[in-house]
Amino acid sequence: MSDTPSALYLATDGFSTPQMGDLARAVESISPEAQVPQLLALFHKREDLLAVPLLDEQRRYHGIVSRRAFMSFMSRSYARDIYARRSVADLIQAMPELAAAPANPGPEERIDRVLIDYLARDPGMLYDALPVVADDGIVGVVAIADMMLSLSESQGKLLSAVRSLSDRLKQEVALAAQVQRQLLPPAEIDLPGVKGLATLLTSSEVGGDYYDCYAVEGRYILLMIGDVSGHGVAAGTLVSAVKAGVNMLATTGERSPAQILHRLNITLLETARQTLYMTFFVACLDTLTGQLTYANAGHQFPYLHRAMLGTLEMLEAAGLPLGKSEQAEYPEVQVELDLGDRLFLYTDGLLEEPDATDEPFGYERLESLLNDHGGDALEFLRDTLLEAVARHAGHPYFEDDVTFLSAEYHERPLRVAATPTQETPDLNEPGLVRLLEAWYRANAVPLSPYISRQNLVFLAEGGFADLLPRFAQEGIRRVLPRHQPIVQRLGWDALINQHLGHAAADLAGFIPGAGGEWRDFSVTHSDDKPFLIEECGAFLEEAGVKSEHLEPALLAIDELLENGLYAAPKDGKGVPLYAKGGRRALAGDERLGLSLALKDNLLGLAVADSWGTLTPAVFLERLARHVEGDGLISGQGGAGFYLLWRLSSYLQLRVLPYRRTQITVLFDLARPVDTEADKGFQFLFHSEVHETTHHVSNPPAYPAGRFG
Repeated sequence: MSDTPSALYLATDGFSTPQMGDLARAVESISPEAQVPQLLALFHKREDLLAVPLLDEQRRYHGIVSRRAFMSFMSRSYARDIYARRSVADLIQAMPELAAAPANPGPEERIDRVLIDYLARDPGMLYDALPVVADDGIVGVVAIADMMLSLSESQGKLLSAVRSLSDRLKQEVALAAQVQRQLLPPAEIDLPGVKGLATLLTSSEVGGDYYDCYAVEGRYILLMIGDVSGHGVAAGTLVSAVKAGVNMLATTGERSPAQILHRLNITLLETARQTLYMTFFVACLDTLTGQLTYANAGHQFPYLHRAMLGTLEMLEAAGLPLGKSEQAEYPEVQVELDLGDRLFLYTDGLLEEPDATDEPFGYERLESLLNDHGGDALEFLRDTLLEAVARHAGHPYFEDDVTFLSAEYHERPLRVAATPTQETPDLNEPGLVRLLEAWYRANAVPLSPYISRQNLVFLAEGGFADLLPRFAQEGIRRVLPRHQPIVQRLGWDALINQHLGHAAADLAGFIPGAGGEWRDFSVTHSDDKPFLIEECGAFLEEAGVKSEHLEPALLAIDELLENGLYAAPKDGKGVPLYAKGGRRALAGDERLGLSLALKDNLLGLAVADSWGTLTPAVFLERLARHVEGDGLISGQGGAGFYLLWRLSSYLQLRVLPYRRTQITVLFDLARPVDTEADKGFQFLFHSEVHETTHHVSNPPAYPAGRFG
């Protein structure tokens, strides 16, 4: 790894760099011939084991199995079945990376150089421990966290020699700076449901600013930022200690901000002994529900940018800096985030950067910039902010360490793979994903297939017909225009919660208490259709519905009945059973009904059939084809759904596959019919079987038979 001396001694202070052999400790080993379940049981029994060496009967070393890598592999559904009766050697032969450590240092190698080599080989820090191997076999195992803490202590000893820095000491400082830089996660944050960008600029070789992030159970995202009181090697000492602590917390899956701050406070009290302290902020985002939990140890309050409202909020919470007091408490605060919301974390170096008159950059300038550019691309926001601070200072460098981290909540997965250390999540949890039009138009990246389309609501600001082809590709089937009066009248809570039930009569929910202004009709034969249309027309005329709305309503009834009679009935291959326009009687177990309701200038029509063969993919395809100028599909028609959407004020479809289809059409009689406006629609499909995210040229096949 290096041909430099294994230890460096300075006559001025007796400083020496620790070696790997100093930290190595013996751990329990296992034979390669042991069964895989034995290794799994060992890790379960000994939660402190970060890695297990493989030693044969002659104590010869054959590799080391990392706890994190092994447990992650064994959490796969097939792994336990395949290797239930096989040996560890069989597993390693199939998956050699499970026993291949990123480095195999000797006992006399310096920990700082080993850390640099390790971080270069394993930047994601997937291995929590390294073997220490001599010529005659393995000496022991060293935890990465122990290496970081030891390095932190050795850097502290280096401080006493700072007054007489020699060339050799400068090399030590440079090594410390290199280690510190490599301890930080990548600048681009890409975690489940969250993407972001971090920038850290140090005013000296070794800085006192720190940021980090990690995921727990593929669902909880931890974001954190800290700032040591001061900078240089002294501050870097604490940063290394904190990183060691965070790495251990990430390994154990800790996700409570209060617990994280409590544990780090203990670490800093033991390391700095109240000579230095560190402000620190931790946030945990539950990407399944959008709940953000945070706690603060005296750090500058972060900002939350609300994408839907375009507003900026401060996330306030109280707490003493880390390293101040053993009795410090860190209360947690919770807020709800929507898709597209962003967090902005920063250190005081950004705020305090002075200009020529010693006036700091300050909160006012920062808030103004975040208000203006909080929704812009993350790279542009970062560059704009740093350029603004540099212009204020009058020079391109900073007098203090500066860190800025922006993170966007960009998707909400509703399925999280279970592991042996977590409970299986509730897949019926009613979490909603609110998709903002501005964000959607600005981001061409396809939505994650793990986001349930039943729980995804697109919030339109204006016209959205141009997006219908993209909706068809990505399966977006719930669209609510935020500013249309009908949406306001029906109520946001009622509309966005339509996915929670299997309502037998959506129409009664939208127009309750219609009383005498309600009519129900049953269809038993195709010959009933003209009679029913005539009856509905007479009823609506008598109720005072004007021709401007009467004609679209009757046309909608015609289309709805036509769909129930000829499009809904299909055979096992998805082919319609009856020719359009032909005479037919409904079978004994087949149901087709029409309902009308009228109250307070709101007219509702609903048709329900007992087939349940309509799918979101088919519906979205029909709308998309019309927008693209290719509305009619040979042999299938396709104008009906597009016509219903254009004529109505609001359209809702609810399907229980193979059992029931219910289509509800609402007309706002207080406003003229506008066939150019893009109306809200929702397709509630109570199954995930036919969720698709691509165009289909033909409807999917269905089992033969009818379902009453």
